[in-house]
Amino acid sequence: MEQRKLVVLGIPWDIDTEGLKEYMSKFGDLEDCIVMRERSTGRSRGFGYVTFTSVDDAKNVLSGEHILGDRTLEVKVATPKEEMRAPSAKKVTRIFVARIPPSVTEETFRSHFEKYGEITDLYMPKDQGSKAHRGIGFITFANAVNLDLD
Repeated sequence: MEQRKLVVLGIPWDIDTEGLKEYMSKFGDLEDCIVMRERSTGRSRGFGYVTFTSVDDAKNVLSGEHILGDRTLEVKVATPKEEMRAPSAKKVTRIFVARIPPSVTEETFRSHFEKYGEITDLYMPKDQGSKAHRGIGFITFANAVNLDLD
């Protein structure tokens, strides 16, 4: 996926699409540029998107600091809509597990989650009185793992 589309946050309220385009075109040729507006009022929402024709130009913009008007802009690679809508495939390194049956031991708990990746830490809080676990646990993986548990 080419990273030519950037999201620009912190745009001053009085800067419109033309103003953003004028500023960003100093860094390279633009394929697209828009400042997002509220539908009802037409007022700027303070952020927009810029798509450069060249990946290198986009990378150069990401590496610099940008001040427009009296505000410092925050420029990041735009996350594609598909990724925004796929929370079940989120990559994580630490998880919380609830409703663990009393019959599950720490060893069973570990062996179940080891199939997702190397575990660096596993903790099942114990009940003070009975010394049995409280039905919850925490697992930390060595690397980000894809927990598609559906």
